[in-house]
Amino acid sequence: MEDYIKMLYNIGYKRFYHKEETLFYEGENPKNLFVLLKGKISLYKSTEDNKEKTIHQISSVSFIAEMPTFLNIPYPASAMCIEECEVLEIGIKTFKRLCQEDSNFCLSFIASLCNKIKILENHISQNSKTIEEKLKDFLLQNQASLPTLTQKQIAKNLNISPESLSRVLKNLKAKNLIKTQNGKIIFMDTKFINNL
Repeated sequence: MEDYIKMLYNIGYKRFYHKEETLFYEGENPKNLFVLLKGKISLYKSTEDNKEKTIHQISSVSFIAEMPTFLNIPYPASAMCIEECEVLEIGIKTFKRLCQEDSNFCLSFIASLCNKIKILENHISQNSKTIEEKLKDFLLQNQASLPTLTQKQIAKNLNISPESLSRVLKNLKAKNLIKTQNGKIIFMDTKFINNL
């Protein structure tokens, strides 16, 4: 995909978004295809009680919401920057013409869609797991960023309440597998993942 970024620059325009700025809202109709060049985006749905349920976080470099854009259907979720972001915006007609003219680019786009399908499958799988299993998976996938993540952020990423996360963490502390310091999780035992 990164091979195509220079080419995409020629047919799109770059915008900068601030932290917590919204790219689009659930239910809006797409006007452009978004390519995240720098930063991180949170995709979320609004619940009936006006809370945000995080579906997924997207890191650069990546297409954003390509399926609804390509099919010209309303966005199924909202997208908000969780840090400063640089986004390339490309008109839908221009993008579709590029797909027709460049088969390699089209294959890159299909690969991106396949990765989103994997994310969806993972999301479905996560819904059938216990909170401890969800936490184990999260900690495995995010070991490098744990020193920067608060428990509140972890709970939001797992779509669980901070209270539920706190109960699981308390249990893990009692087993001397982890400790918390300034709201951050620290492994006490290198065999933590096997013992969880």
